Amino acid sequence: MNLSAAQIRATKRHLRAALRGLFRPEPLPMAEWADKHFYMSAESSYSEGKWTSDPYQVPILNMMGNDDIEEFNWEKAARVGYTKAIVIALGYFAEHKQRNQILWQPTDTTAEGFMQQHVNPMIRDVKPVRKLAPWLGKKHSDNKLDYKKFTNYRQIFVLGGTAAANYREKSVDVAIYDELSKFDEDIEGEGSATQLGDMRLEGSSFPKSIRGSTPTRVGECQLTKAAEKADERFKRYLPCPHCDEYQTLEWGGPDVPWGIKWDSPETVLNAYYVCQHNGCVIEQRELKGMDQRGEMRSESGMVTRDGLTFYRNGKQVDPPRTVSVHIWSAYNTRTTWGKIAHKFLQVCKDPIELKGWVNTTKGEPWEEPGERVDSDQLYQRREHYPAQVPQAAVVLVCGVDVQDDRIEASVWAFGGDQRGTESWLIEHRIFVGDPGRWQLWDEFTDWRLSTFEHESGTLLRIAATCIDTGHKTDQVYKYCKKYEGQRVYAVKGGKDPIAPLVGRPSRSNKAKVLLYTLGVTTGKDVIYGRLKINEPGPGYMHFPMAATEDYFKQLTAEELRIKYVNGRATRVYHPIRKRNETLDCCNYALAALDILNPVFPALAARLQPAEETEPEPVPTEAQNYQKQRRARSSGRGRKKGFANSWRN
Repeated sequence: MNLSAAQIRATKRHLRAALRGLFRPEPLPMAEWADKHFYMSAESSYSEGKWTSDPYQVPILNMMGNDDIEEFNWEKAARVGYTKAIVIALGYFAEHKQRNQILWQPTDTTAEGFMQQHVNPMIRDVKPVRKLAPWLGKKHSDNKLDYKKFTNYRQIFVLGGTAAANYREKSVDVAIYDELSKFDEDIEGEGSATQLGDMRLEGSSFPKSIRGSTPTRVGECQLTKAAEKADERFKRYLPCPHCDEYQTLEWGGPDVPWGIKWDSPETVLNAYYVCQHNGCVIEQRELKGMDQRGEMRSESGMVTRDGLTFYRNGKQVDPPRTVSVHIWSAYNTRTTWGKIAHKFLQVCKDPIELKGWVNTTKGEPWEEPGERVDSDQLYQRREHYPAQVPQAAVVLVCGVDVQDDRIEASVWAFGGDQRGTESWLIEHRIFVGDPGRWQLWDEFTDWRLSTFEHESGTLLRIAATCIDTGHKTDQVYKYCKKYEGQRVYAVKGGKDPIAPLVGRPSRSNKAKVLLYTLGVTTGKDVIYGRLKINEPGPGYMHFPMAATEDYFKQLTAEELRIKYVNGRATRVYHPIRKRNETLDCCNYALAALDILNPVFPALAARLQPAEETEPEPVPTEAQNYQKQRRARSSGRGRKKGFANSWRN
């Protein structure tokens, strides 16, 4: 069959039209797509024009677009390209990967502004996306202030994150959170933004959650919390142009020999970088070449140069499912190390402005300055006691902390003045074993009932004991119930930071045991305040030579910080070390003393050197009051004094 030229042309035209629906563009990584298609619009850029990815941005963009990575967190400084990156992502996923997306801003107002300033110009100026939006610039049902629908049936939602309703009834493939740290921690009592938003990804073949923000405060920053949970946490490593050793760019600071340095305040704008390996001096102009040879390395040793292929120990491995990256202003070639240092000198004396510099320049959460005690100084002031219990110490109490595999107990002696504020650590004992078995508690009981020799020659027993119920609760309840007559009390920590040291006891528990709720913060205030006293006397805490360095590290394992809750400053003790058992034991011993409420002048009078060595019960204020009443009612002399009236 012979076809004319016109028929051949018509056949080709119809075949092309028929096959056009099957066409798929060549798969491109996100960074390559951006360099090929993305345009920086005048409304949202310092300089309008074609986009070119900086070397450090290439692996970041590609990780954002990598289908194997389901969660991406970016801890960032300001002006390092996150906003542009998520606008690129919107265009890339809508046009190239044909995915439905939703982007949340902290508020409805910022969502509207983002759509007008960034999304609409992107649709207009990025040609492949523009072809999918015939409604651009017109009133149309597919062109709304919070919603765009393209001719390939893909959608973009841009919503505020304050209302729980904005996280419902939408099924998407990509969820993006801009400035996550500024979102409410709990959205109308239904959960966090990422918890609610990522639910919209269920059912997607290629779910993607992208989060980014400049951090806020330590312990409160939602982005930092999310980043800490990631499978791999990446930082940018650059080679020194002189010794070729790879390193992250660090601020350094005045006490660190490497990092950003300057010769004098007058020449701060000419700041340079000092290599942490060999002290090489690196000039600002060398940064771009360093970045071109840079790579991303995780804390566990995973390496990637392009965000697409990942290596460990030189062997290619699968990409991680969740990642985080940290980039701060020192990597940005659009600023200088001199400007970073100059800004630091301007704000370093103002804590409020310094906090903003740490967040927006270093890309790190601000840590409120904490009050802490130096464990080394306490270790250095250990002393030899003249006896197991020194003369000025008049009463022994015990604080007990229960763990899953041991019992730890501290015996403290108090005295020194009429209020008994001076204290001596007598012994810290660890009983290793299962606290769920009575055998370990029997061993503890034998020790608890033992005697300690006082300098006067008197033998003293522990007068009161407080045991924490946080671990092995049922067993602790049984033990305290059994020995309640020996002043063994069950205690638990309360959450109120201004509660008194010991609250009113209650038997509202399944064992009907006398249970005291402690003001833990109040107790730590007392302990840390007294640890700062450097001269023996009221409030001073003495330690024996047997106390170990680890004992003092645990005793000082927390620091006092100011935490802001709903805009209100709250004092909290923040752990700086994992173990703090000796601190807890000290706190429980302080509670035992408070419950006991001994009469210190009477005890001091008793414990003058004498022949009698048999342990005697410790008088309390209530007991002393009853003794005095009986003495007065029987006509026996009141002239014998406070201590003698107790003996009557």
